[in-house]
Amino acid sequence: MRILFLIVSLLFFQPSLAAPEVKEGDYFGAKVVDVLPDWFKTTFMDFSEDLEEATDENKHVMIYFHQNGCPYCAKLVEDNFSDEAIIAKLQKDFDVIETNMWGDRDLVDWTGKEFSEKEFSAFMKVQFTPTILFLNSKGKIVLRLNGYQSIDKMHATLDYISKKTYFNQSYASYINSLKKDKSGTLNAHPIFESGPHMLSRSERFPAHNYLAVFFEEPNCPECDVFHQTLMQLD
Repeated sequence: MRILFLIVSLLFFQPSLAAPEVKEGDYFGAKVVDVLPDWFKTTFMDFSEDLEEATDENKHVMIYFHQNGCPYCAKLVEDNFSDEAIIAKLQKDFDVIETNMWGDRDLVDWTGKEFSEKEFSAFMKVQFTPTILFLNSKGKIVLRLNGYQSIDKMHATLDYISKKTYFNQSYASYINSLKKDKSGTLNAHPIFESGPHMLSRSERFPAHNYLAVFFEEPNCPECDVFHQTLMQLD
């Protein structure tokens, strides 16, 4: 199941003159997970060596980008990476390597280029966490996951990679093929306007309010959670 939100808005604010300076990468009030699973791969951060070792064991390399104070990283660690069935799949078919989006450890990627963790994250265009990359034996990124994945979707993803289904089927097609019920209705909300919709914004069609376009689908657990939580806030 997937949900894609496209939010187009303009935000104007005036920071307080007395506000303390905040360094890039600092977070306040978010949950922190200090200890990552001990079954993550112990590595010297030379991804070419890690890739070679994984290939020798018929495994894929999984690179997990995280950052301190990331609530969805915490959820991924506490829920998905604590699920016994997921742990079994990961230990059997994957070498999992963690990378801090703002970290300073030196690393060498699978092409031999040298980076710090944060330089590598920027090079890979990691804009938020968690982000997960899956590499095949040739060092090709066969799948990139941006954001938290439910436990059920994580199971499906690991099967997709470990069985090398990516050779003959796209990830989107694979996930869609697993849906048992493709019918149903979308979540309703009072703020949603009925059609027809005018999405154009120009001098000819000036906007009087912010514009938010939600792309959803029926029987989507992530969509349901969004509506049951964030959409209930005042």
